[in-house]
Amino acid sequence: MNDRADLIFVEGRVHTVNATNDVVPALAVGGGRVLAAGGDAEVRALAGPGARVVELRGRSLLPGFIDSHCHLASLGMAVTSIDCKADGMQSIRALQEAVRRRAAAQPPGTWIRGRGYDQSRLAEKRHPNRLDWDVVAPDHPVIFTRTCGHIASVNSRALALGGITDATPDPAGGRYDREGGRNLGVAYETAQSPLQVAALPSREDFRAALLRADEAYIKAGGTSVHDAGGLVGPAFVPAQELAAAGRLNLRIYAFATVNSRQHPLMGLLGTGVHTGFGDARLQLGAFKVMTDGSSSGPTAATRDPYTSNCQDCGILYWSQEDLDDLIGQAHRQGFQCTVHAVGDRAIEQTLNAMERAQREFPREGLRHRIEHCGICPPDLRARVKSQRILPIMQPAFFWEFGDGYIANYGQHRADTMFPTRSLLAAGVPVVGSSDAPVTHYAPLFGIEQALTRATSGGQVCGPDERVDLTTAIRMHTINGAFASFEERIKGSLEPGKLADLVLLADDIARVPVKDLRHLPIAMTMVEGRVVHEA
Repeated sequence: MNDRADLIFVEGRVHTVNATNDVVPALAVGGGRVLAAGGDAEVRALAGPGARVVELRGRSLLPGFIDSHCHLASLGMAVTSIDCKADGMQSIRALQEAVRRRAAAQPPGTWIRGRGYDQSRLAEKRHPNRLDWDVVAPDHPVIFTRTCGHIASVNSRALALGGITDATPDPAGGRYDREGGRNLGVAYETAQSPLQVAALPSREDFRAALLRADEAYIKAGGTSVHDAGGLVGPAFVPAQELAAAGRLNLRIYAFATVNSRQHPLMGLLGTGVHTGFGDARLQLGAFKVMTDGSSSGPTAATRDPYTSNCQDCGILYWSQEDLDDLIGQAHRQGFQCTVHAVGDRAIEQTLNAMERAQREFPREGLRHRIEHCGICPPDLRARVKSQRILPIMQPAFFWEFGDGYIANYGQHRADTMFPTRSLLAAGVPVVGSSDAPVTHYAPLFGIEQALTRATSGGQVCGPDERVDLTTAIRMHTINGAFASFEERIKGSLEPGKLADLVLLADDIARVPVKDLRHLPIAMTMVEGRVVHEA
C-alpha cells in the first residue's frame, strides 16, 4: 500500500465508523485504500506530490453505504416500467390509460410492464386484473408487479404465454384470484413463477437494467449491494461481462434464491459451490430460500390471524421437514444460509431449520441471516441472539407500508415489527437495507427511517424501537460488511481498508431528521476512484 496520499480530505466531519465511532477532521487516501484518519495536520503531512486536497468545510465524509438487501436487475427494469407510485396513478383507470399509451407506442406482442401498485391505495381498493388489462392492451402481454414484488397482475395474453389456464391449479406456496371458476390473472407468491419466466428480459435488457441500477446507487452514495434474488440466474452473465469490462462501479454480493424444489438454482446443491466464490467486485453470496409472503400484501405467515381478516394467517411455502432438508443441504455445502421470513410463523420455522442444521453439522463462523425478520416477538428475538443470526431489516418499509401494518396486524404488532433497538440492545448486529425497488434505494432514506419509523400517513410504528444516528449509519455500513464477511476490507474508514466512501453536502448530524432523505451526495468513491461528483 502507498505510504503517500494521492487524495486528502480536511477540515470536516469524517465518520470513521470504527469500534468507538470516532469522528475526526481529516482522511488520507492512497493506492485505493485509506491511509489515515485523524487531525488535519497529520493528514496533510501524508500528501504526495500532486495530491488532490478536498476542503470539507464541515461536511460529513462516511464509508460508502452498503444496501444489504436489494434486487438490482429489478430496480433497473423498474426505471423503464410504468411507475405506479407516480402522482396521479392511484386508480386502476389511471393505470389502464398508461397501458393504453404504451400499447400505442410499442409493437404488438412486446411486454408492457408496470411496477409499484398497491391495491390498498387505489381508488377501487382492489387489484387490477386481466379484464382491466384486456380492454386496453389485447395485443400485448401485460404484467404489473405489486410494490412488494410478491403479487403480479397480468392480462389474458400474459397468462397464455405463461401456460396458465382457468384449469391451472394453485401451486404450493401460491394462489390465483378466481371468480366463477375463471382465473382473474392476479398471482400470489409462487403462482407468479411461470409468468416471470415468460416475461424474462433479454440479455441486452439485463445489461441496460444493471447499468441503470448501478448509476442510481452510485449517485445515492451506495458502493456495495447484496442482491437478494434475481441476479444469480439469467442476469448473472451480463453482470459478469459488465464487471469484467469495468462498467459496474458497485461491489455485488449476489444470492442464489429458490422458492420451490423445481427452481433451476436448486441444481447448485450438490455441486460443491458455496458462498464466497468470486472476488470483491462480484461474488456469490448466500443461499436464500423464500418461505413466506410480504409484510404489506399482506401474505406474511403469522402465528395469529390478521386483524384485518381473522381467517387469514398468510402463505407459508414449505413444511418444517422440507425447509429443514433444504437449509441442511446448503449449510453442509458451506453456504451462508438465509431465508426470506417476515411473519413470526415463518421466522420460527426458519430458526428451527437453522438450529437443526448446525446441530447435525456444526460449523464455525456462521453468519446465517434472516431477510426482513419482521414480526419478531421476544421469544424469537431471544433465539435470534442465541443462534447468532443476522437480521437484515428495511427501515423504509415503515414509510411506505406502516399504515397498512397497523390496519392488517394491529398497532400492538406494528409497534414491535422490525425490532431494531431491542435486538441491538441484546448485542445482535442488525443490518440495514432497502429491498429496492420495493422501497426507494437511497440509503439516506433508510437511515432517516431508522430514526423515525414514521408512516406516510403521519403515524409511528414502535417509537421505542427507533435508533440514534450513529447506530443507523452503522446499520448501513459496517454491519452490512459484516453480513457478507467483508468487515476487514470495507464498511469503515480505517487504515488499510478500501477507500469506498461518500461525501455528503452538509454535516449529517446537523441536518433535520425529516430532511435526511433529501441530503445531496457531493461525491462517491470506489477504491479511491471518484465515480460520482456533483
